[in-house]
Amino acid sequence: MHDIPAFLSAAADIAREAGRIALARQQALGPASFKGSKDLVTEADLECDRLIRDRLSAAYPTHDLLTEEEGALDRGSDYRWIADPIDGTINYAHGIPLWGNSVALTHKGQVVCGAVYLPVYDELYTAVAGGGAFLNGKPLRVSAMDDLDAAVLSHGDYNVGDEVVREGLNADNRRAHGRMTEAVQRIKCLGSAVVEGAWVASGRLDAYWMTYLKPWDVAVTTLLVAEAGGRVTDLRGNPWALGCEEALFSNDLLHDGLVAALDWERG
Repeated sequence: MHDIPAFLSAAADIAREAGRIALARQQALGPASFKGSKDLVTEADLECDRLIRDRLSAAYPTHDLLTEEEGALDRGSDYRWIADPIDGTINYAHGIPLWGNSVALTHKGQVVCGAVYLPVYDELYTAVAGGGAFLNGKPLRVSAMDDLDAAVLSHGDYNVGDEVVREGLNADNRRAHGRMTEAVQRIKCLGSAVVEGAWVASGRLDAYWMTYLKPWDVAVTTLLVAEAGGRVTDLRGNPWALGCEEALFSNDLLHDGLVAALDWERG
């Protein structure tokens, strides 16, 4: 494999650059448009997506690319960059500070490194497979909470995707929320997968689940949580891999109890 430190440096630099542009644009944001009946895209999403693709294509012209707003660019490489220019666009467009971006690199389908940047907080989260997870250069560790009744969780948004996806997603969210409510202390919905994943890795949240996701939502945070000592599976407790459309992130100590509380095998 090639130079992972150089790949990570590129991911971090590009995430930070895109995040700073998005933050500056937020003060004079043009009108947003709908890319679905309930999903927004702003001028900043598109500008940052283009910046990320341009930077990565210039630095690694033979690598594949997948970004949320412009889709896949396949060049036949074992390496693929996966990026989300602004995760939490609804929050971003409404001035809610819970949003960020992510840039990940995969090799033969495995995430090897990546960065998440939360511009409002100037927090840069980085991770390397087998090399740990860091926040602004300092090692990260998931929470030490081992009492499910005292746990604080978050979950993915309602009303995501097209009408068919949205109907199933909303039903799944209601089912998961209903089963988990009595098992834990609090359940939040923060509206940004990169924020919630990063906050599980940093111990601010004890766990987080999503019933519908895309690779750019979690490519970095699945690695970040694992490298910070946590666990990521599907909602049934099976190993998670890119392409899986659901995920449960936790501090590991609570994971089996969370899987049991969700009882997803029951449907």
